[in-house]
Amino acid sequence: MPLARRVLATLAATLVLGTPAAGHAQYRLTAPSGAELSFESDSLLQMRDRSRALRLDLEEDPEVLYYTIFGRALEVDAAEAAYPWNAIDVVTDSLAAVVTPGNLREADRAYVNYAVLRMRVVRGDPDVSCEEVVNHELGAVVGFVEGWIVARTLFGGPAFEPLDELAFAWSAGVLPGFIAEHADPQLGGCLAVWRDAHEDTIREYRSWREGEFRDGR
Repeated sequence: MPLARRVLATLAATLVLGTPAAGHAQYRLTAPSGAELSFESDSLLQMRDRSRALRLDLEEDPEVLYYTIFGRALEVDAAEAAYPWNAIDVVTDSLAAVVTPGNLREADRAYVNYAVLRMRVVRGDPDVSCEEVVNHELGAVVGFVEGWIVARTLFGGPAFEPLDELAFAWSAGVLPGFIAEHADPQLGGCLAVWRDAHEDTIREYRSWREGEFRDGR
């Protein structure tokens, strides 16, 4: 199993994501295909607590400068601006700007999660392989996914299909392909390198999206 897949699988296991077969789950997200992701309340509370801890890290670290604002409302056909790698500008390891779409205010915690985790990545060793660059970004995106799931389930945030897809892609193990397909700029020069080395991963993501997630819609 490629390194990115192993990291993703470990993160998914750590976050205790429920499956559609978990009949006692209390909260669900639904894909355009009708497929569902179900979550137990305990795992959601763990995600919520991690989001709170990351926000405290942002707010209480005297070395960090940041601002958070609500931008314009986004339609589904303008989804690229809603992806965390486009909505957040991590300038340095201690300076970030977070712009949450105006119609997704409950998801502010998701964008903050990503910003803090990206700043931590910037603080790390810059001389790493492209596989590690992708794995670091996966960790930050999974942090965003946690915050998004909490916003959608515990705080009644509205559905937004492109970001719901992130949660489903994470659960299905195709999040690396999602990130590469959408040209996540945080990957820098590693994007082309990783794409060339993982063409099958991107094909798998595309197949999953058109089948399990969208059911050909």
